[in-house]
Amino acid sequence: MIPDSKLKISFQEMALGGAEVLAKRPKITFAQAVEQAQRLKRDSKISSLLKKSR
Repeated sequence: MIPDSKLKISFQEMALGGAEVLAKRPKITFAQAVEQAQRLKRDSKISSLLKKSR
């Protein structure tokens, strides 16, 4: 069995890993981000009644 100390990862290590993933992603413009959000909202299979109202 692997000791718990070897399984734990620090918040700093997780943040660095996340930063690396984000750095590798292609850059998108604000307009592209808005279009993507609208497309996801339009294509959502979840009923509007099930979504939380905000």
